[in-house]
Amino acid sequence: MGMASLLLTVAGIVAMLVHYALSAMPAVIVTGIITTIAFVAAYITGTVDMKHQSADGGIRTDMFNPALLGHGMSGTLLVVGAIMCIIGNII
Repeated sequence: MGMASLLLTVAGIVAMLVHYALSAMPAVIVTGIITTIAFVAAYITGTVDMKHQSADGGIRTDMFNPALLGHGMSGTLLVVGAIMCIIGNII
């Protein structure tokens, strides 16, 4: 489940890049929705996997943990993307 979180985050990043490169409004709306769904799904799957890790003895931070990485990246990029979207629509 942790690797799914990381892969969803990567898919969200790709969708975000496509979103900012497009200029046709219907495509911008569709890629924005895809980006948001990918980041929210990555955040949720990362949270669920970290809860399972916590119940099994603790979250490992001294080695590669895809759930932790996907959870953190998706949450950060979702907030930054929302701020950029608000600024882009105001200006």
